[in-house]
Amino acid sequence: MKVRTRTTHRARVAAVLVAAGIALTAAMWSHGQVGLAVATGVFYAVAATVSFLWAGGSGDVAAIMRAEGDERQRAIDVEATAVTGLVLIVAIVVGGVVELFRTGSMGQYGLMGALAGTTYAVSLAVLRRRR
Repeated sequence: MKVRTRTTHRARVAAVLVAAGIALTAAMWSHGQVGLAVATGVFYAVAATVSFLWAGGSGDVAAIMRAEGDERQRAIDVEATAVTGLVLIVAIVVGGVVELFRTGSMGQYGLMGALAGTTYAVSLAVLRRRR
């Protein structure tokens, strides 16, 4: 029974990549970027295959990919997610400042920054109530 669960989780990881690959490939193809669409489709097919195989292995990353990690592995995942969020927020701020200098408006960077700030504030409020 445990093998079936591992395979199901592995398939979910790969399915997310396949869905993203199909969406991006279709979007590029619809705009006439056939070569880039094919390359993107191949890339995501390879990434889905690699992730399916990797998630079936042992080790911290494989367990995290299967969403079956222990407490230590979940903590690693939370820290990695936090670092990723910080890097993206810095990129949004820098991009917003550059866009502001170029066009006089923060454009989409302002929207992403507002979304990030709102998400952070709501998350703090929700997590604070939980504890």
